[in-house]
Amino acid sequence: MPVPFPFKTVATAIAFSPYAEANLHESARIAKMLNANLVLIHVGAETTEKLNQLELLVTQTGIDKERVKIEFREGDAVNCILDSCKENTVDLLIAGAMKKENLLKFYTGSIARNLCRKAECSILLLTDRSVIRNKCREIVVSGSNHDKTEGTVRTANYFGKVLGAEHITIVDEIDPKATGNQADDDAQLAETALKRKELQRKEEERISSLKEQLELDGSLSVNHKCIFGKAGYTIGHYSTANGADLLVMNSPDSKLGIMDRVFTHDLEYVLSDLPCCLMIVNQTAKVIA
Repeated sequence: MPVPFPFKTVATAIAFSPYAEANLHESARIAKMLNANLVLIHVGAETTEKLNQLELLVTQTGIDKERVKIEFREGDAVNCILDSCKENTVDLLIAGAMKKENLLKFYTGSIARNLCRKAECSILLLTDRSVIRNKCREIVVSGSNHDKTEGTVRTANYFGKVLGAEHITIVDEIDPKATGNQADDDAQLAETALKRKELQRKEEERISSLKEQLELDGSLSVNHKCIFGKAGYTIGHYSTANGADLLVMNSPDSKLGIMDRVFTHDLEYVLSDLPCCLMIVNQTAKVIA
C-alpha cells in the first residue's frame, strides 16, 4: 500500500512574532531529521530588512542554507501558504498553534485551523515550540477502521523513528452505538456485553495486522488500546491523560466547513482543544510504493 512518506519538502509560515525564532528552530530541526528541503513562507511585502532578518535566523539554526528557500507572498494568509505549498510540492506543512481556542476563534477559525481544513499535504501543528529541542517520546495514532489508517499508522511510525520517539500507541475508538441500543433489562445488558466483546475482538484482529506491518517497517515499541467512545473526543482525552507528545490522525474525507464545527467532526474535537502536537496525515501527499 502506498504511504505518504518520506517527506522530501517541508514548509513553515514565518512571521516576525515572539514565536518566530522557536518556530523556525523547530521546523529546521525537523527538516534536518527528515533530510528534507525547507521552504519559509512569509505573508507580507518583501523588504531588505525582512530578508536580512530571516537569513540571520536561518544561519542561527545551523541548517544548510542551500536547502532553504525563502518566499514572500502578499494576500490572504491561508491562501498564500496553501498556494506556496502546492507550487513547491510540499509534503509536510508545519504551523504553530494554540492548545485551546476561545469560542470566537473556534467558529471563525484561526489560520492554523483553516490550514488543517484546506491543506492538500500533511500538516504538523506545534503546540510546544522551543529554540532548544523538546524530545518526542510518546506517540498516539488513530487506529480507526478506515482505508487511510494503515498509511497513517505507518507514517506515524516512520516519523516517530526519525524524531527518536520511544513508544507508539494505536488507539482504536469504537462507537458505543455499534453495539445496539441502551439495555433496559438484564437480558439486553448481557446481549450488549457480548456484542461489545465480539466487536472488540474483531477490532483487535484488525489492529494486529497493522502491528505486523509496522514490524516489517521496523517498529517502535508499539501498544494497542481499544476504547469505546466518541471519535476524536476520546482519543484527545487519552492523549492528554497518557502524556502523549504527538497525536497522529487521518485527514478528513472531505473539506471541513462551518457545519462541521456546529455538528462536530472527530477532527474538530481535537482542533478545538489540542492535547499535544498534532499531525494530520494527508493521503494525497506524494507517495512511494
